[in-house]
Amino acid sequence: MKLAVTATPSEARFAAILLRGAIAETFALASQYGYDGIEVHLRDPHDVDWEEIVELSQRYSLPVTTLGTGMAAGMDGLTFTDANSEVRMRAVGRMKEHIKLAARLGSAVTIGVLNGNLGNDVDQAAQARKHHFACLQECCHAAADVGVPLLLEPLNRYECDWLNTTEDALAVIEQLGAANLKYLADTYHMTIEEVDIAASIHRAGDSLGYVHLVDSNRCGPGQGHLAFREVLNALIDVNYDGFLSFECLPRPDVDSILKNSLCYVKELLAEFATRGI
Repeated sequence: MKLAVTATPSEARFAAILLRGAIAETFALASQYGYDGIEVHLRDPHDVDWEEIVELSQRYSLPVTTLGTGMAAGMDGLTFTDANSEVRMRAVGRMKEHIKLAARLGSAVTIGVLNGNLGNDVDQAAQARKHHFACLQECCHAAADVGVPLLLEPLNRYECDWLNTTEDALAVIEQLGAANLKYLADTYHMTIEEVDIAASIHRAGDSLGYVHLVDSNRCGPGQGHLAFREVLNALIDVNYDGFLSFECLPRPDVDSILKNSLCYVKELLAEFATRGI
């Protein structure tokens, strides 16, 4: 398993993204501290120069692991469940631009907040689910055409009113039946919603495409009370060999997280390797 760090050049005051600022500076920092990849969050994919980000990825030998899309919902109000067809169309259009950039970078694209909410009215909720399915299906087809994986991320109940658990995500993935749609496990959301995180990872199995490794307090691994040994052991059990990305708040400060959380997770992985797991 490889370790990645989250970054954004956009203003995202409340987002759990570690590195903020000029994209060239975030690549340099990720490389300096010894990370294996960088997860880039963009309100709009045209907020960065595409040629520059491709060149930076090559220069530092740092793959862009996935493109985060949550700011399109948080800042521009774009979701797949909106009752307004024009808003949904803009949400899909924004996703397709992310997909185009991802194809250039060889990365995935994450769908989290963009999934939207259903609301309390039963009939409206049923219609919202249909809207979501149609939008997600269109995005999966567009991504499949250019070889881009999409990552479906459940969020906790305080951020989303329907897509909260591993089971919820797997049900959507099964219903859609798209080979390029995978499950993104975020351990922060899982501490709130899952009865047993390790069991949920085992349940996901081959559908697991990416992991946000975050502690119980939304800070870097090792700063809360999450049992990371159990999480990593479960990932080893399902033969997950992808990225573990620190999508966390910059607390107490960026430098300490970049160093301490990296060392903490590397030590745990080394411990498993020593034990032959």
